[in-house]
Amino acid sequence: MSGDGSIEAFDLLSNEVRLDILRTLGEAMAADESPLAFTELQQRVGVEDNGRFNYHLTRLVGRLVDKEEDGYELKPPGNNIYRAIVSGAYTDDGGIDPVPVEGETCPYCGADAAAWYEDSHFHLGCSECDNLVIRYPIPPASFDRDRPESLLAAGGAFILRDQTAMRQGVCPYCAGEVSGRLTEEGGELEEFNERIYSSVARFVCGRCSWSMHCGVPFALNIEPAVVSFFHDHGIAIFDRHPWSIYQYADDRVCSRDPWRVEVTCRIDDDLLRVVIDENVDVIETEVESAT
Repeated sequence: MSGDGSIEAFDLLSNEVRLDILRTLGEAMAADESPLAFTELQQRVGVEDNGRFNYHLTRLVGRLVDKEEDGYELKPPGNNIYRAIVSGAYTDDGGIDPVPVEGETCPYCGADAAAWYEDSHFHLGCSECDNLVIRYPIPPASFDRDRPESLLAAGGAFILRDQTAMRQGVCPYCAGEVSGRLTEEGGELEEFNERIYSSVARFVCGRCSWSMHCGVPFALNIEPAVVSFFHDHGIAIFDRHPWSIYQYADDRVCSRDPWRVEVTCRIDDDLLRVVIDENVDVIETEVESAT
């Protein structure tokens, strides 16, 4: 009987010994000790029964583990699983209380912004009203609970990494093809109160259905014209939290058939105008300088 390859792969991970083998090989790779000889690997995993250990190791060889002349090491799929294990992606996420976001204010009421971690998601919202600006999944091991401020850096890093990949048309999780589109005002984001912007950008992977959605200005913060405009005004946009563009940008819908949205970024008396189409692709840029 033939089986689904994905189900077989999950079955390989259903045994604690096999998970310990992957974890041990991953730790060896991280310490530049790879590959590990059979005897050394068995000793580190802590299974005394040779037959039992060999059975579980053999199950992993070929799909997740490479057998070399001088020992065993992880294949890229096995290394992906090891990274998921050490990231804490499948452990209890706990949560932390709101952390003030210095220099950031709520785009709705002007109160100080705050960040917190709950239900495996990074949240950015308001410390006074109930508005939520960002909710995005990040691993619980990506920040230090003894340093709650590290949550901000972790949230920003994961969002920027994934946004860059999605904007370039590649899913950061399965490498599938990503398509972008615009939705009507508010779109599918009522809980995020995107009503302060006139449209929403949505990026979806055609393979695994991973998606990102945000206000259109946020979707453009890695565009060359935007990065250059901020750089010319002494702002290194990649050194700041990716949501910081909100305080400089506005957008308006020029037409819906076809979709055309204009985003304007204003710094001092200078203005950057960017027009995008229904696929969230930039089709026009213009800079108006006061000098």
